[in-house]
This record gives sequence, structure tokens and C-alpha cells, in this order.
Amino acid sequence: MSFQLDRGLFQFEFTDRHAILGVGVNAEEINIRERYQAVARLLHPDSARWKTEADKQLAIRLFSRLITHAYGQLSRQSQLQEQIIMLDLLGKRLVEQSSQIQIADPLCQQLYQSGNDFEYVYDRLLTQLATEQYSDPNNSAPIINQISELNMVYLLRKQLQSVRSTPPVAANNPTASAAKENSSAESNKPSPVEGALRRAEDYTSKKNWVKAVPEIKEVISAEPNNARAHTLLGLVYLNQHQLTMAKISINKALQLAPKDPQVLQAKQEFERASNPSNGTNGKNAPKKASEGMFSGLFGGKK
Repeated sequence: MSFQLDRGLFQFEFTDRHAILGVGVNAEEINIRERYQAVARLLHPDSARWKTEADKQLAIRLFSRLITHAYGQLSRQSQLQEQIIMLDLLGKRLVEQSSQIQIADPLCQQLYQSGNDFEYVYDRLLTQLATEQYSDPNNSAPIINQISELNMVYLLRKQLQSVRSTPPVAANNPTASAAKENSSAESNKPSPVEGALRRAEDYTSKKNWVKAVPEIKEVISAEPNNARAHTLLGLVYLNQHQLTMAKISINKALQLAPKDPQVLQAKQEFERASNPSNGTNGKNAPKKASEGMFSGLFGGKK
């Protein structure tokens, strides 16, 4: 039996492991571990008590196919940081596609229409959903979808807040939505630079380094101080084992945005590749360190 996870961030072919566990996208390691332990007590056959054998078997499948895999990824610091970067990139993409996003769930609309306290609203609604998430295994998949939609709205609001933009109109307000579409269609179109960067990220997610490079260089030619482009170029070079070129690009990104999380993560990836340790094989270390950097954003569903 497969679980139909196709709402929220899942619709972007992104495995929303935070939604599977029922933790916020900004959750710390300790919160992730505590949540996993709580879910394990609910679902694990050694501790759970179900009314029917069918419920028991469904709980076992949930635990083995979804929960353990999600926790295995998020409990490793490198994987958690990679997931955070992927979520940030996906948040930027959501802003670009905001006019096309449909928000049908009432709780998600509540978050979508909230004011400056949206962080508090998000935490409250997430806690409400997480409490119900695994109490009945038959309803777990729909609630995972609901939490992922909540995560999607939160990422959208967070990105819009950072650029001081007005959120798009919710799906249940067609009049205002049509007015926005007619009045600002041009402004919603990505710039040529943003389009090139988006294509580069698409190529990178598919590990098509050869096609990614000219797109990134087009961005840098138009915007020499685009830290996001220099970071991406550095990671592409890193995946091609061109450590000198990777160092140049990542150092440039550090000069432009020394506190940016994506830049700092790229720096860590470079250091790990150029100075392999913890028993990694020196010949294969660069590939192992960075090849999964962008795979999560467009990776297959679990």
C-alpha cells in the first residue's frame, strides 16, 4: 500500500520530511528527536495498542516506510542543513508562482490571511495538527498532506515578509484574485536574471552541470554581485571536482553575503570535499560531500 502524499510541498515533487514527522520547518534537532520518540510510542508495534489488526499493520507501514526514513534524514546534521537550504530555495520559487497557488484548506487559509503574527499562528496550527496526526493511522496521510500545505503557506509568507510584499489573494476570493491577476500580471513575471537562475537550479537539481554553468554565468554577467549565483556556481564546480574554481566562486559569495545560510552551507560542503575526514575516501570525497546538495528539492517521492 502506498500513501498518497500530493498536497502542499509534495506537489512540487519534494519530500516534505518535516510534515511526515509533524515538526515545523524551523525545528531544531532536539525537537525533531523528541517528536520522533513520541510518534514511535504511538506507532511502534512494541508499544502501540490498536483495536484491529488492520490498524496495526497500517501503523507498522507508516512507521517503517515514512517515519523512520524521515527521521533518518533529519537527524543527521548535514542532511538537516541540506533540507533547510532546499526549503529556502523552494520558498523563493513559491513567491515566483504565488499567483498560481491555490489554498483550499481552512487552517492554511487562516495562516495565509494572518498578520505579522503569522509565525505564532503557524506554530499553533501545526501543534493542533500534529496532535491528531498519528492517533488514527487511517487519517495520517491526509493530515501529513495538510501539514505540508501549512508548511507551503508558511514558506510563502516568510519569503513575502522578507521582501515586504503583499501576499496573493486566497483561493476563496475569486474577485480580488482576478483583479490582482489583471493589474499585476507583468510584475509577477520573473526577470530574465531570475529566469536564468531558476533554469540553472533546475539543471542543478537534475545534476546537469554542463547546462547549469552557462545559465549561472549569464546571471553573473548581468549581476556580478549576485551571491546566490556565485554560490550555485561554486557548488556546480564542486560536483565537477573542480576545487580551485569552486573555491573562487564560494569565496566570492562569502564576500558578498558572509552570513547567508546557503553561502555558509556551500562553504562547509567545500571544506568537507577539499579536506576529507572521518574515514572518507579522498578520491571519492568531493562527490560524496556535495552531490546531494540540491537533489532534495526535485527528488522523487518517498
